[in-house]
Amino acid sequence: MNPMITPKLILTANSRHSSADVTATKFEAARVQYSITDPRSVAALLANGMVESSLVPQREGGSYRTADRLQLVFPSFFDPRRGGRYNAANYLQNPEGLFNLVYAGKRGNGDVASGDGFRYRGGGIIQTTFRNGYAQTGRLIGQDLERKPDLIEEIGVSVQAACAYWVTLSSGDACARRGDIAGTRRAVNGPAMLHLDEMLAVYRRLLPLLT
Repeated sequence: MNPMITPKLILTANSRHSSADVTATKFEAARVQYSITDPRSVAALLANGMVESSLVPQREGGSYRTADRLQLVFPSFFDPRRGGRYNAANYLQNPEGLFNLVYAGKRGNGDVASGDGFRYRGGGIIQTTFRNGYAQTGRLIGQDLERKPDLIEEIGVSVQAACAYWVTLSSGDACARRGDIAGTRRAVNGPAMLHLDEMLAVYRRLLPLLT
C-alpha cells in the first residue's frame, strides 16, 4: 500500500522544508499508528502544522519588538483599554519573562516565579502548550514530556505528539472527517482561529494529492 504522507506532500505544504524525507517518514508512521486515514484529515493535519510551525519542530518564539504588537496579541496584560496593567516595554524581546507572565496559573502551570510559562511554552509541530498539555501528550506517546519538555523539539517526538493531539486530545480528526475543515483550526488554535485563511489555502493544495 502506497504511503499517504510523502516527501512531495511535505514540500507542497512547505516548499523550503529542509528534511522532507525524514518528516514524511515519521509522519506516515504516526499517521498509521493513530489511524488517521481520511484524506481530509491528513490534509488538514498537515495544513494546521504548516501554519503552526512550518512542519518543523520548534518552540514558541516570544521575541516581540514593539509594544503595539504585544498589546494586540496579549491585550488583557498590556493594553490599558482592555484592563492591561503591565508595561509592555519590560517584555519586549524578553520571551522568558513574557511567557512566565502570560501563561502563569494556566492549565497546570505554576505562578510567574515557577518558570512554567516559559518551560511549557508552545513546542513541536502543533505547538503543545502548558504543563498539562505536555503531561497528557507525553503519556499518550510514551515520553516524559513534563519532566523533559525539550524533547518536543525532536522530529519523531513532535510528529507523534501532533498525531496524538489530533486524534485524542482535540476534535481535529473528527472535524475533518465530517468536512468541517475550518473547525480543525479551532481545534488546534482555539476560538481565535488565527491564520485560518492560510491554513485553508494549504489544505486546498494538499487534498488533491491525497485523493
